[in-house]
Amino acid sequence: MIHREVADGLERLWNVRVNCIWEADESSRHGEVYIFDHVFNQECTNSDVYGSVVKPLVDSFMEGFNATIFAYGQTSSGKTHTILGNKTDPGLFQLVSNQLFQHVADQVDKRYLIRCSYIEIYNEKINDLLDKSNQGLTREDIKGNVLLDAREAVVDNVDKVMENMMQGNKIRRVAATRMNERSSRSHTIFRIILESKDANQKDGPVHISYLNLMDLAGSERVSLTKAAGERLKEGANINKSLSVLGNVIRQLSEGKEFISYRDSKLTRLLSQALGGNAKSLIIGNVTLAAEETRSTPEFAQSTKTVKNKTKVNILSATEEHFKDIRT
Repeated sequence: MIHREVADGLERLWNVRVNCIWEADESSRHGEVYIFDHVFNQECTNSDVYGSVVKPLVDSFMEGFNATIFAYGQTSSGKTHTILGNKTDPGLFQLVSNQLFQHVADQVDKRYLIRCSYIEIYNEKINDLLDKSNQGLTREDIKGNVLLDAREAVVDNVDKVMENMMQGNKIRRVAATRMNERSSRSHTIFRIILESKDANQKDGPVHISYLNLMDLAGSERVSLTKAAGERLKEGANINKSLSVLGNVIRQLSEGKEFISYRDSKLTRLLSQALGGNAKSLIIGNVTLAAEETRSTPEFAQSTKTVKNKTKVNILSATEEHFKDIRT
């Protein structure tokens, strides 16, 4: 439990065993049991999560598949810790970067171009976290897809990736609520774009893929956060976008013909990750001391039936074209 839960005298309401999680009522009888491919208890580290479920997805990303990883859960359930970690327990962000550049170092017969961008969705506006002057990104193509005119920084080592992440976090919206001293007030997407080609082929094809690392703001109950004013408005927009996300998941799982991606900026940006051309991983973060925890395993179960259509992304490109991209 976190400090606030201990200070409030909260008791443990949920039990975990192997890959099951369930709620126990006052008589200690079992509530509904939720079963998943993996359940990591409070003894596990971010490295445990990474080795079991994240590394295989990053392997696919480096082979040319698009990939998305996002942390989902109630406010103060540990989503940002999962993504960013700390000095003693590095988060998925650091671990992904380490794996990526180790792979690049090992592949001596290939050439690489790696870029990154960092955006937030705040009160239904898309803002560039690497360029404070680049706010309200709303341009669309003729098909209605959101085009991210965000600044892309070329990076060639782990430190440069981390520098861009830290630069963006300085202007990301966070604020104190009763539930969390540093509550995320926006959804963020850190995107890594990887381009590669055979170093020995002048006009060979280029593999291009993206990896999205998403830290979703947590849903909130006003009765618990005591939010007012700007915090209340932020919470309402967070809850609305997460509600639309739940509706999209339900529509996909039921095989609906119409999917309401356009009801939220979040789901419009996630349209490829949910039912499209990307391998996707959802990490549900929960606290064992809250009744609201139930909504996370229920959401996670609904995603199990969503089917994506993935493929390796290949561009035909000349050597001169690749030089232009690198420049």
